[in-house]
Amino acid sequence: MFDVHAHLTDEVIYGDLDNVINEAQTAGVRSFLVPAYSKNFWQRGRDIAEKYPFVYFAIGVHPLFIAEGDDPELRETLVKHPKCLAVGEVGLDYVPNDSQKPQQTAWFAREAAFAKKHDKPLVIHCRKAYSDLLEPLKEYGVPFLLHSCSCSREQVKPFLELGAYVSFSGTLTRTNAKKVLDLARFVPRDRVLFETDSPYIGTDKVRPPFVRPAQVMEVAEAYAEATGLTIEEAEKLTDKNAERFFVL
Repeated sequence: MFDVHAHLTDEVIYGDLDNVINEAQTAGVRSFLVPAYSKNFWQRGRDIAEKYPFVYFAIGVHPLFIAEGDDPELRETLVKHPKCLAVGEVGLDYVPNDSQKPQQTAWFAREAAFAKKHDKPLVIHCRKAYSDLLEPLKEYGVPFLLHSCSCSREQVKPFLELGAYVSFSGTLTRTNAKKVLDLARFVPRDRVLFETDSPYIGTDKVRPPFVRPAQVMEVAEAYAEATGLTIEEAEKLTDKNAERFFVL
């Protein structure tokens, strides 16, 4: 199983990293992508990927961290690292409001251009801003993943037409997750990935900040139940999808 979005750089996990990874491997998780979402975490993401052969990383600036700025020289160096698989986590976030819309949309366009320059896919965070994502994605034409997606069928359709991959997180496991379950059944199976967004997104059994990559198995179980697959089929399917998306 590939957890395509696990914040192993964050202190609540990083301080107990060996145990977290051992627990995940025991549960059946074999690979991880660490989205280093701030320049302050980029080198830590690289270091973790260098320490563990089954860990990869991405670099970018999350829309809520753009005030921290960029480090163009470091960015250009790290994106060429053989274990840097993507640009992310980047995107748009209009919660609780869209007061930073001009700054965020300009920054996202820069991230998309950077991904195109280096032939990397984008790992995208989006809250209440799906319509503003479309034009930059059309303009730059880079592969992309909608991380922890919970939009409606109608919202996701134009992204699927652009080739989007969609990753599902612990929200899929919750008893009131009708909208997300409907989305999981709608997205083509060859575009589906699993993640935890650990430690941030809870599952039906584990609440933040205690979520760990091992909980990706709960996501797989929920997806399998929703779609009529076995857990083994869901794992095999999404592992192949991850290998294709990240060009492994």
